[in-house]
Amino acid sequence: MAQETSAAHYKKMYDRVSTLARIGVWECDLATGELAWTDMVYDIFGVRRGLAIDREMTLQLYEPNSRCEMERLRSEAIANGTGFTLDIQIKPKANGARWVRLTAQVEQEAGKSVRIFGTKQDVTSEIAARDKLHSLQTELIHLSRGSAMGAMASTIAHELNQPLAAVSAYLSAARRIAPRETAGSDLDECIEGALEAAHRAGHIIRSVRAMSAKGDGKKTEVELGPVLKEATALATAGIEHLTVSRDVSSGLTVYADRIQIQQVVINLIRNACEAAAGNACHIGIEARSTGSYVQVCVSDDGPGIPADIMTQIFEAFVSTKAEGLGVGLSVSQTIVEAHGGRMTATNLPDGGASVCFTLPETLGELAAS
Repeated sequence: MAQETSAAHYKKMYDRVSTLARIGVWECDLATGELAWTDMVYDIFGVRRGLAIDREMTLQLYEPNSRCEMERLRSEAIANGTGFTLDIQIKPKANGARWVRLTAQVEQEAGKSVRIFGTKQDVTSEIAARDKLHSLQTELIHLSRGSAMGAMASTIAHELNQPLAAVSAYLSAARRIAPRETAGSDLDECIEGALEAAHRAGHIIRSVRAMSAKGDGKKTEVELGPVLKEATALATAGIEHLTVSRDVSSGLTVYADRIQIQQVVINLIRNACEAAAGNACHIGIEARSTGSYVQVCVSDDGPGIPADIMTQIFEAFVSTKAEGLGVGLSVSQTIVEAHGGRMTATNLPDGGASVCFTLPETLGELAAS
């Protein structure tokens, strides 16, 4: 009698703990396929307690990708007499999608797997809290990057505006005092080109500074082909042993700040050239519509991105070059993200690297994102 009372007491305690922790026990006979669930497993899956169940029926309650991974691990565990733990998504008939932490262990007799059993725990709240934390962390990283960019842009503007103004002043004076009758057209073209470059540098600084302060630049609908052509010309001026090909769908337009996007492309081309270290280099620029976005990829046949920095390649002050500052890709990513796009980098199978970014085709797509 005392033993019966004790067993009933412990069962009651188990039921309480099971309910509080949203955890149940399950078992499957591998010879017959017969399943056994405790009440909490029924509740988690939204199935009436005590209802006859079988594997084929319950498998339909799993999200397809989760089901495939579970079946793979289950087969391995049965074959090896081991166990596993997996967070899986289910779709109960009565409730919305939920997350379950599945633990499994295989029981063997005479070296043969005869039974698999374990626990199933509802961890939907835990997964939701984890996802929310990850979202907050991502947002914090984005805000920190924006803050760092603002400080960087202000510093660059402060340090470079004065020397750029001096360059412009000296070049303007050189144009006035150069003996026009003896100076050839080459000198005049050089002075004109230098003045344009100085003015462009000032424009870039003002544009990045405005973006850091307001999160936006002078965005309009622009045709992408001419933007990429001009950026290529600016980035490759004076560089030897370099060939560039462009494959841009005709009529592609994006909603973007022309100068900022050109700066992204210039950064990518120069990175590829510097990675080649003076050797012959081919750069391919490709732009294609993906529906609501345009993807631009800049690829090269150089040494590729070292594996140890691949995951950090867009972070500030990370560089593959001994004397590089490591801000080009970080600045580029900030520009692209401010346009509602994203940036990725991969190494190509046959050598070299490819860096791609997306831009919205229209203002409507940017607003929707």
